[in-house]
Amino acid sequence: MARKAFHWAVAALLVVGYFVAVPASDRNHNPAFQPDYVPAHDAIGDQWQMRFASDGSTALVHAASMVELPDGRIRAFWFAGSREGAPDVDIHSALFDPASGQWSEEASVLSREQLSRQWGRYVRKLGNAVPVLDADGRMRLFVVAVSFGGWAASRLVVLESDDLGRSWDFDEALTTSPFMNISTLVKTPPIRYADGTVGLPVYHEMVGKFGELLRLDKHNHIIDKERIGHGRKAIQPLILVDSPRRATAYLRNESEDHPGMIYRSDTRNGGEDWTPLAGGNLVNPSAAVGGVALAPDHWLLVANCNSKERDDLCLKETLDSGATWTTRYSFHDRHRWRAGNVDERLFMTMIKQELEQTRGDQHTAVFQRRVEHNKCHPAGCEFQYDYPYVIQARNGDIHILYTWNKSAIRHAWLPATAPEEGERG
Repeated sequence: MARKAFHWAVAALLVVGYFVAVPASDRNHNPAFQPDYVPAHDAIGDQWQMRFASDGSTALVHAASMVELPDGRIRAFWFAGSREGAPDVDIHSALFDPASGQWSEEASVLSREQLSRQWGRYVRKLGNAVPVLDADGRMRLFVVAVSFGGWAASRLVVLESDDLGRSWDFDEALTTSPFMNISTLVKTPPIRYADGTVGLPVYHEMVGKFGELLRLDKHNHIIDKERIGHGRKAIQPLILVDSPRRATAYLRNESEDHPGMIYRSDTRNGGEDWTPLAGGNLVNPSAAVGGVALAPDHWLLVANCNSKERDDLCLKETLDSGATWTTRYSFHDRHRWRAGNVDERLFMTMIKQELEQTRGDQHTAVFQRRVEHNKCHPAGCEFQYDYPYVIQARNGDIHILYTWNKSAIRHAWLPATAPEEGERG
């Protein structure tokens, strides 16, 4: 009883925190969304090129994100270290050049020690990082940082870069709640508004699990924030903007009552109000999803496409705002070995096949050792492909990053036009 009373008290403080953190004059005055469509991709099929963005320099990598630079290159970020939440976890980054089809060597761009020095407070561990590139060339990085406890005690810090992500300086910690200002995380791409502000999808994991949309100005002030849906068991909202006033959020389902599918919530007034969470027609094993809106009603979604495990990864397409979906491509499908006790010799043979299907990689032996360490145990081995992050470049190219067997960041690239023979990676 005492624990339940404590949870209700915390929930009440979080609600009050909304009204304290956001001035009354600024609430519910969201401008229109700024859809960022490019000409529709005409070849959603099997022309994907597979590469690794990471190089195996750390035991574990996870939660990749990316942003397109003004010259068309792609800068990626992820956290890397000995294990998730370890003191040695840094934020790593690498650059992809579509002209050469090559990734640069990865490098650490932020450590917890560096953040602690610049912030002036203890940092226990680092987590997900999401970038935003502003029109003036400044890049912002929203990073999950924890000083005590687990991810539910996280805070969002903002760093800024004037050299397109090579180096970073601490700016501030976002104030999203007056109650210790904790339990705010990021995972999915930002959206933009017509007035130049940025919409940052976030989620909370303390007491209740739910998503929100923060609207930030160029100074990282929170102008508005809105709850996405009205449930308490959905996180990591992916927002697909369909028009200046309409958008749809897909959320990872953490509910024990309705497992095995993705939650959906919609807005028809620029994000001021969102419909209650509803189960859609997309199965999923409570894992993060990625996606992009190519045009009104035309969306792509990358997800684990079964209700049990993260042992597959597929690309789905809708032409009717999610009423119906078609599976267009399967990056992985290991459902036949779902028991998690695959013989190590057979497992490593299949891993070797996946490595052979990846272009231009010079770290095959390293990746094999990483996968064997991360995904094999005395009872056998298991496959894992998760946390996709999707963007469409200004030239129409589609880029997907995801965690490959907890050991590498894999890059799936679909050029809008087929490269000439001499340009292939």
